[in-house]
Amino acid sequence: MQSSVFLKNLLLSTSSINKIRHEKNKKVRGKYIGNFVGVIILDIILLAYCILTSLGFGMTSLTEAIPVSCAVIISAMEFILCLFRTNGYIFALSDYEMTMSLPLSVKNIVSSRFLYMYIKNLFLVMCISLPMMVSYGIFTKAGILTYLLWIVLTFFMPLIPMTAASLLGTVIAAFGARSRHKNLVQTILMFILVLALFSLRFVMEDIFANDKIEQTMQTLSASMNKAQSAYIPVQWFVKAVTEANFLNALFIIAASLVFFEITFYVISRFYRQIVSRLMVGTASKKYTLKGLEVRSPEVSVAFKELRAMLGSTNYMVNNGLGFILLFILCLFALVLGFDKIIAFFTHGAPVNTSILIPAIPMIVFFLVGMTSTTSVSYSMEGKNIWIFQSLPLSLRTFVSGKMLFNLCLTIPFAIFGNVILSLSAHTSFIELLLSAVCGIVQCIYATNAGMIINLLFPKLDWKNDIEVIKQGASVAIYLLPNMFLTMGVGVLAVIAGLKLGSVTAIILVTALYAILSFVAWVGIRIKTGK
Repeated sequence: MQSSVFLKNLLLSTSSINKIRHEKNKKVRGKYIGNFVGVIILDIILLAYCILTSLGFGMTSLTEAIPVSCAVIISAMEFILCLFRTNGYIFALSDYEMTMSLPLSVKNIVSSRFLYMYIKNLFLVMCISLPMMVSYGIFTKAGILTYLLWIVLTFFMPLIPMTAASLLGTVIAAFGARSRHKNLVQTILMFILVLALFSLRFVMEDIFANDKIEQTMQTLSASMNKAQSAYIPVQWFVKAVTEANFLNALFIIAASLVFFEITFYVISRFYRQIVSRLMVGTASKKYTLKGLEVRSPEVSVAFKELRAMLGSTNYMVNNGLGFILLFILCLFALVLGFDKIIAFFTHGAPVNTSILIPAIPMIVFFLVGMTSTTSVSYSMEGKNIWIFQSLPLSLRTFVSGKMLFNLCLTIPFAIFGNVILSLSAHTSFIELLLSAVCGIVQCIYATNAGMIINLLFPKLDWKNDIEVIKQGASVAIYLLPNMFLTMGVGVLAVIAGLKLGSVTAIILVTALYAILSFVAWVGIRIKTGK
């Protein structure tokens, strides 16, 4: 009973609807509404994808693949999401002492945090499961038992993959906590795991190699059947909903609950030790004063932001993944050549790589600029914002320091990426130079755009940093339009290159980002002018 109260308070304190209902400040309330609308839009996109997938299976007479796809997508998505959020939710350190002082067992606290994460993801699961259930029912004219079992099992299918992800995340946290450089170890382990998951995209590339819908669906169906044979709960789910088999439904429910109980019994046994090690800072290290340096306020804020980034695994993974992928891309470009890289992504279709030279800055920026530290850096101050406000430091100076950090972080990678890809593509010196300049201007744009968005949509009332880094409104508002803008400008740059030449096309792209950067900079000046 007490654990249910704890879970209820967790949900109420972070519920967007609850905040919208009770917030009196119209400006803050508007930000909550904007964040809520953004989440709904993402859910609608996922809903549309599942509807189209299930309709594709049904129209190609592959209706038996619909329940398989439903179970596989739910399991894979929940495993990945939970793996990234375990460190932020289960091992949240900000309210650890207060939480542990409650009259609850460690197992109740840990399992309540997990259930909180489960409930937060449940709407996404429904967006996947329900449209596929309806499509399957229409195409097969299923009976009422199929619908009832499908709905009930929807609540249990995410439990096993989420529990497994929590266990793996705990192992990563425990392994990293044993090291003196625990944040670095956890970050490296998470990077390795993320890159391994990213590589699965190339393993499944052949699924979409054929342009014919029917053959693609057959290939996808075969792939889902392989996943079904590898993951037993998918088999249970399929037999339960297609054959109205109550025994298989009971297998899923029992396996989910037993695995949940065993896993969180084990986690609770080591929870205190892991968190205690994670909370150990530099107190055990011997400190020697080697000298004092005088820095400008902006540089001091930039160094502070660097320490904040190095101290957060979520912050490092979210903003560092693009740099690692860029380095890998450049390495392959040097070894294989730019033309081989393009041929790989176009499946060997004959493409003159010279026409893609104007798009090189866009390729680099897609990896370097898709995330910007400035889109979260102001929100990362959280409830400690009062410390900055009590300092003899203007908001403009404070913001400039955070922008300086993002520039120092991104510009070297942008120059490196543009130079390597240009050399690999055998561009002229002027094209190489202009691509590097374009990359610098794009980094300035990303810095200014991220900062003004974060100032307009800050999230300071967070309990763990993942709410800002992964779920903040400013992150979504920066990421989605920027992604479409980058792809659109890349296509226009190629078209302009065919008509006007590569040099002129790169100059036009640079001018466009310079204008956008200037507009965002003016907004920052206005916002920080008081």
